[in-house]
Amino acid sequence: MHSTTHFIAEAHARQTPARLSLLQVVLWVSLLAMCVGFGPPIITDGDRPALRLAPENVDALVRIRDVPNVTAASALVADLESGLALYEKAATEARPPASTAKIMTALVVIDQVPVDDVVVVSPTAASTPGSRMGLNAGDRLTVLELLYGLLLPSGNDAAVALAQHVAGTQADFVELMNARASAMGLSSTRFANAHGLDAAGQVTSATDLVTLARTALQDPNIAEIVAVRSITIGGRQLENTNELLGTYDGVNGVKTGTTDEAGECLVASVTRDGRTTLLVELGSTDRFGDARKLLDYAAEAFVWHNTDLPVSALAWVTGHDDRYYRLRSESTSDIFVPAWQQALLLPVVRLDAGAVMTGTAPIGELWWVLGSELVAAVPLSVLQGP
Repeated sequence: MHSTTHFIAEAHARQTPARLSLLQVVLWVSLLAMCVGFGPPIITDGDRPALRLAPENVDALVRIRDVPNVTAASALVADLESGLALYEKAATEARPPASTAKIMTALVVIDQVPVDDVVVVSPTAASTPGSRMGLNAGDRLTVLELLYGLLLPSGNDAAVALAQHVAGTQADFVELMNARASAMGLSSTRFANAHGLDAAGQVTSATDLVTLARTALQDPNIAEIVAVRSITIGGRQLENTNELLGTYDGVNGVKTGTTDEAGECLVASVTRDGRTTLLVELGSTDRFGDARKLLDYAAEAFVWHNTDLPVSALAWVTGHDDRYYRLRSESTSDIFVPAWQQALLLPVVRLDAGAVMTGTAPIGELWWVLGSELVAAVPLSVLQGP
């Protein structure tokens, strides 16, 4: 399993990192060119051919550079599929996790025991301080029911009950949590308990929590639980502490956390049009306000661009026999780009020398380029002959 650092770094390599350097432009040059009327402004990062921008491109570029000011001490917004970081603020800084630690608790429990196991709540679990599910000593609940109590009202009592059921003691369970964190490459993460209450040496980072949330959401039980706003378990009405659920379009998880040392923390997941964005905040004083600002920014500043062959004259080429052939592009992934760059992406058809214009074998590629940068290469074949 990759850490988010590796996840994002590899995605940058796939998505051509030089495109990201274009964000470090000197805006005043572009804006001056607009003002003096010498046509569309030119943008360059100093070591690559210039790109000529239309006014709408400059407007979009100005918006993407208007980064929100948030109260969180540490934050990260990442696109789940591409791995690109859309916003970062001290993302690798180690900080107390508060109840975001319960994401790892849930993941370890799911890995270790069946969800229909019956758990007998101990006096120790029932008396755990802080946020609670409302358990009493001797209560009998399934693992699945306790997971709802763990992840919705952030029950510390549920965390200890689950830890004891899985490993016998909370201390032994914490060893499983740390082993899993190490296996996942969470280099800034160390757990000291199963519930996230402040403890010496218990830390994580926004980068690690993105990786943890990404992994946890792959489990259908966890994904279903964290998307629930409220549920009744054993006569207890459990309310989700994530106030974004039902109030911000597309939110379907994941976990809040609050302690004196950690401040307000949040791991949020937003899915729109089949695309998921993950947000992590640590040490905030207005986590939901911060989250709305960052998620709005990400939705406006970045877009997915379809890499299919455009339905235009570009789809028709002249073969070696001087007859016309219609091309088709093979199925491939869309590309994720800053919104201001989308209008600058250009399709270029490149055919292989001596390609036979029959059958379904690839005969070349459709290149999507940004200036001199190759952003994506899509295989082409013949759809229709003369």
